[in-house]
Amino acid sequence: MTAWRLFRSGKFGEIFVRSLNTLNNPSVKHEVDYTKWHKTWVDLNDHKRNQILANIESLPQRPSFALFLFVDAEDSNPSLFFQTIQSVRAQLYPDWVLFIVNDSPNAPLDPDFSEKIESLGDSRIKVNPVATSEVPYGWVCVLPSETQLHEAALFIAAVSLIENSQTEIMYCDHDHLNVQGEFCDPHMKPEWNPDLFAAMNYMAPLVICKRDLWEHRSWLANEYDFLLNVTKTLSSEAILRMPYVLASVRISDDRSHLAPPVRRIEYDVPTPAPLVSILIPTRDQGKMLQRCLNSIYEKTSYSNFEIVLVDHQSSEKNALKVIESYRDTENFQLVDFSGHFNFSAMMNRAAVVAKGRVLILLNNDTEIIEPEWLTELVSQVSRPEVGIVGALLLFGDESIQHAGVHPGVGGLMGHGHKHLPGDSSGYFNRLKAVHEVAAVTGACLAIEKSTWVDLGGLDEENLAVAYNDIDLCFKVRKEGLRIIFTPFARLLHHESVSRGVDSDPSRNQRLNSEIKVMNDRWGDMLESDPAYSPNLNSAGAGFNLSEEPRILPFWKNVTKSKT
Repeated sequence: MTAWRLFRSGKFGEIFVRSLNTLNNPSVKHEVDYTKWHKTWVDLNDHKRNQILANIESLPQRPSFALFLFVDAEDSNPSLFFQTIQSVRAQLYPDWVLFIVNDSPNAPLDPDFSEKIESLGDSRIKVNPVATSEVPYGWVCVLPSETQLHEAALFIAAVSLIENSQTEIMYCDHDHLNVQGEFCDPHMKPEWNPDLFAAMNYMAPLVICKRDLWEHRSWLANEYDFLLNVTKTLSSEAILRMPYVLASVRISDDRSHLAPPVRRIEYDVPTPAPLVSILIPTRDQGKMLQRCLNSIYEKTSYSNFEIVLVDHQSSEKNALKVIESYRDTENFQLVDFSGHFNFSAMMNRAAVVAKGRVLILLNNDTEIIEPEWLTELVSQVSRPEVGIVGALLLFGDESIQHAGVHPGVGGLMGHGHKHLPGDSSGYFNRLKAVHEVAAVTGACLAIEKSTWVDLGGLDEENLAVAYNDIDLCFKVRKEGLRIIFTPFARLLHHESVSRGVDSDPSRNQRLNSEIKVMNDRWGDMLESDPAYSPNLNSAGAGFNLSEEPRILPFWKNVTKSKT
């Protein structure tokens, strides 16, 4: 797709460079076979089971778990329930009790069903409803009937709780079990991501919460609503993601319900609507600039904005004509910039003269295609907990160019979901939800001017061209504010038309210097990503399974206890 655009533009040198880079890129790998991955990183052998059993005996604490399995007396499939029950009974960690509860309080459980459960002879399985006050266990979980637990699930939960004493809610990765009995379609989840969770219940199916929280739950309340309510009052340290596949959900052949349902969370624009300053750097490329400016003025429904255009020594007649045609426009400012290309310096100059409360960094190779784009960005960035908001950017062929930036994806930082169709739902509906990401691109970035001023804008001395936007995002995150990606602001991005591709030695030298600045400045934070999982590949196009997890499962590290 990108090659075709370059071919049509006649930039054959860039085609060669990009093709060579692709061929030499070690991150371009074959798709990982999940069946083999599961055998390697999820399955246990007898040796590991025995090691886990030995370690259980030496744990300094023994957290206890109450699991609830709700049975629909009319619609339930007994065989599915018993598969779930047997997966609980198979737990290597013994300190649990399973409550089998009728989903309809006024109807008794089927006698045959109850008798079959009782015939198991397991005193840890209790049949019929109980009051919450009768649950003496410290941790509580509602287990969906179609869910099968990994045999080490409660052991991992117990060890995680011991090592993370501040935890009040915990969840894990999960996969699916098809009708052929094959494990498939793993859902590898991020750490606590409140915006993503507001849009979808990505924690399910195995969510374990502290009994103190559970006691505030009405008995048959929707679990997702309950979790939405209680997580509002918890710190991120109290919500623990266990990056291991500890549960499997049985699915039918149609696979239509793999991804969690998603909803859009909308926020109001402040009243009165704040003035927005759209900062655009440009040089020559008059046709492209005309398209960008026309699309803003003609298609943007949000009316209270100004454009601050930074002209970097344009000499092309068409470009000068376009700039002159806007010079006297009421909500238009022109800033002249000279010297070597320095994106950071250009944006800093524009921000100084900008009158708006909200700044939008916008490339001149973008094109507005939907009227509500600016309304969406302003409504999100005006939230007190948000520092920066980025949009969904599409190539000219309407495939995805940017949907959030992730550490290590295709290099130091890269774009996930790149080249997927523009209407793709993404990884488990991720592209249908507003959510927190590690960073967003400066090609379209919203930030309140007060935040910009507090952080000193972009680093024009050390990051003149690349990574200045990522650096700004990291500074925002360091202040405890979120970087938000929204799929509900969509623009076209005719990528790097003005500046071209970093292919010549001087550019590579500059890029290497900027990468060193980022590594020296941010260190381990370059690996931190609120939207990504250590079980996903950090070297490819994003959201593909990694051949080896960056955090090994506990059962790979377990050694025999010395007690």
